[in-house]
Amino acid sequence: MKKLLNNPWVVGVLALAAVAFVAHSLIPAGGSPGVSEVAEDAGNGELPGGESSGTTADAGSVRDAIKELSGNPAATRDPFSSRAKAVAVSATPAEKVPAPDVVETVRLTALWTQNGGTYALINERICRVGDKLGRITIETATQDGVWVTHWKGRDFIALGAAFTLTTPALKAAALSLSTDS
Repeated sequence: MKKLLNNPWVVGVLALAAVAFVAHSLIPAGGSPGVSEVAEDAGNGELPGGESSGTTADAGSVRDAIKELSGNPAATRDPFSSRAKAVAVSATPAEKVPAPDVVETVRLTALWTQNGGTYALINERICRVGDKLGRITIETATQDGVWVTHWKGRDFIALGAAFTLTTPALKAAALSLSTDS
């Protein structure tokens, strides 16, 4: 291979073949080389066929050429344009999605007695008897824990324990309506 590349005749033939391939790729596929030729005459402003170059004819051909080059504007996407938001349409609008349940968690962290009253640290908030935490009311507090009342009844929360009250959405709505009036 090294001997072939050192031979000037072989290198010349390869260079001519490369020039031929480049020229072939630049010729349009229509086969008519006269269509892509551009005649320039800086002196008189006339085209080779005896036609004068008018601005109206040139403007029309320039517009046509730009339209042809641009192709289908919908096929190209502008990355900086805002995107159209898709509107989600439910397949069954008559069917309602049930609302999520209301979940309240109460964690008793500390208990202490001060000036004759018992205080509790619940959910990092200082509370005493009668305070409400959402739908949970503190009924009594002792040194062992706290008794709370809610719509389901009454529960004891020991020191360091947690209590979770799950209220169905329909029941929560009914409870909130009954307490508002």
